Amino acid sequence: MRLRRSLGATLGALALGVALPATADATLGYATCQYGDPAQKGQLDAPDSRECIEVPEVGPGQSTDAWEFENNTFAEACLFPEAGCQGERTQVPKGEKATADLKLRSVHFHDEA
Repeated sequence: MRLRRSLGATLGALALGVALPATADATLGYATCQYGDPAQKGQLDAPDSRECIEVPEVGPGQSTDAWEFENNTFAEACLFPEAGCQGERTQVPKGEKATADLKLRSVHFHDEA
């Protein structure tokens, strides 16, 4: 009887896991950066790895860039000095920080296959 319940619970959990939509395009973890004057800390949680992400705090009309980027995700981050992931790309491996003087306005995350 116990085996039957355990097997039923396991199969039920497996079916539920298959039925729920997954955020397969989200990168696990988070990234942080500084922005503004006075400096504030911004955070991107589980960023989408399919698209270019504009750093929200330094969007159009803002005169400041973001800096002190820290990649606490399981993906490589590519930082760009311009909106729309334009300009010279700087790669920041997972779990590492960009140099303190690097300025950015957009980022793209690349999950490792």
